[in-house]
Amino acid sequence: MCFNNLSHPPVLLKFKPTTTPADIHKVKTTLLSLPSQIPSIAGIKSGKTIAHPLAHGFHEGVIFLFKTLDDLQNGYVPHQAHLDYQSLTAQYIDDKLIFDIEVDD
Repeated sequence: MCFNNLSHPPVLLKFKPTTTPADIHKVKTTLLSLPSQIPSIAGIKSGKTIAHPLAHGFHEGVIFLFKTLDDLQNGYVPHQAHLDYQSLTAQYIDDKLIFDIEVDD
């Protein structure tokens, strides 16, 4: 997939110590279902961190792919499925880092 000015916002998730493997599975399943609900998501990749001393305790990383910045800002951010995902996962997430970047491919 190659688009001009593709937006690749990486999201890092740090789970609460009380979050169980079943909870993490629920978060991941819900996350991976977002592209089928939100047409502006061009793709999504996620996975667990590889042990690294500079991981700062983050457990999971997600990279969203959007064709345009508008798809991110106006198609994804206000979408009800995104808001529902945030609401569902808030109970499991201790911290997150969202770093929206726009790249020229």
